[in-house]
Amino acid sequence: MEENNNKVYKDERYGKYREMLYYYNEDGNFEKKVEFHGEPDRVILQQAWDFFNERKEEARQKVLSGKASPIAYHMEKDLLDPMNLGMAAGIKIWNVKRHLKPGPFKRLSEKTLQKYADAFNITIEELKKVE
Repeated sequence: MEENNNKVYKDERYGKYREMLYYYNEDGNFEKKVEFHGEPDRVILQQAWDFFNERKEEARQKVLSGKASPIAYHMEKDLLDPMNLGMAAGIKIWNVKRHLKPGPFKRLSEKTLQKYADAFNITIEELKKVE
């Protein structure tokens, strides 16, 4: 990233905290500065969050239509994948992938549901529904 004079964006969501930013200076040397995000960074961050919100809504629609279990929605909401969820819940990855289907999810024991609920930091009742 080259150093430039982009407008600094101090929004609650994007510019509340300064971050370490890296630049090439005029001499071509690598430099670091602590600054707020500029406008290009804000746009990129907003696009990323829009993408994640779309994925969350798609997962929500799949759950409501009966094509996926509520675990799929909560995974998208918490930005997890099956491997990370399995590690957090102490459940094998292939079981997590199987539990993403509504049939196997309905047959889960209370103990397994509690593992998922603990991994998402919610109750079992909240796990079984979507917002």
